[in-house]
Amino acid sequence: MTVLMIVAAVLAVVNVAAFSAYGIDKRRARLGRWRIPERTLLLLAALGGALGARLGMGVFHHKTQKRRFRILVPLFLVIQLLAFGFYAALVIYTSDSYQPDKTAEAALESSDTVAVTQIRQGWYFDGPGTESALVFYPGGKVEAQAYAELLHALAEGGVDCFLVDMPFNLAFFGVDKAASIQDAYDFDQWYMGGHSLGGVAAASYAAKHMDQLDGIVLLASYSVDDLNGEGFSALSIYGSDDGVLNRSSYDENLANLPDAAVQTVIEGGNHAQFGNYGQQKNDGDAAVSAEEQQRQTVDAILEFVES
Repeated sequence: MTVLMIVAAVLAVVNVAAFSAYGIDKRRARLGRWRIPERTLLLLAALGGALGARLGMGVFHHKTQKRRFRILVPLFLVIQLLAFGFYAALVIYTSDSYQPDKTAEAALESSDTVAVTQIRQGWYFDGPGTESALVFYPGGKVEAQAYAELLHALAEGGVDCFLVDMPFNLAFFGVDKAASIQDAYDFDQWYMGGHSLGGVAAASYAAKHMDQLDGIVLLASYSVDDLNGEGFSALSIYGSDDGVLNRSSYDENLANLPDAAVQTVIEGGNHAQFGNYGQQKNDGDAAVSAEEQQRQTVDAILEFVES
């Protein structure tokens, strides 16, 4: 919401400047003085000041006979109103994101075996392993830090992890973020991974970069893209009491995974306990603890990578 307020404040300043510019130029025209170039007036309208420019045209009766002003300024206004409305709706929609609990926040600290470093794309969990790495995309509307406990444990088990922080907490706004990570680090084996909507986004990235990846790990998720390819493997894990995962979509998209894909069901597990962010709306009541669900998840991933 703070970012939305800043954007609104900047737009207010630009519109006031545009309105004033049209008034000043009108006055100079009457007095026969030096004029503000038309391209400058249109530029102010195009750069977010269309509302101020349109009001200026009406209040000061300025540029109303100029065809390009009559067409372009209203067009800019419609585009800006739609863009700001979409942005505002997106910010409001994602403002009630799921927050990491204290366990997750503690896992962002380095330990004797895992060094946790904040990087440009998120966080890097550097454990004792040197060959394999997992790039992880968080679930929709979930703060990335909520998965720190899971990835910290994976790194401790020998698979280094990159937890990616996504714009608006929606992975589809940062699908290609894995590319810069792969460019910056050197590992023999690379795996994509993600939870829920983050898994769908991770699969979308994987489908375009299968020659650079060894496999994918999907937590309560599925792939809508074809991931059948030589040498590419997949692991799908979900909880038996998951109330969020759309099972019909899951089953319909199983064909997009390699024939040898491994499916693991955590008995008593639900949707939210792959992370540490509390109860999720519409989720089932787990019959196992988050610690147990994540322990089984870590064991399954480590076995998958090692095999």
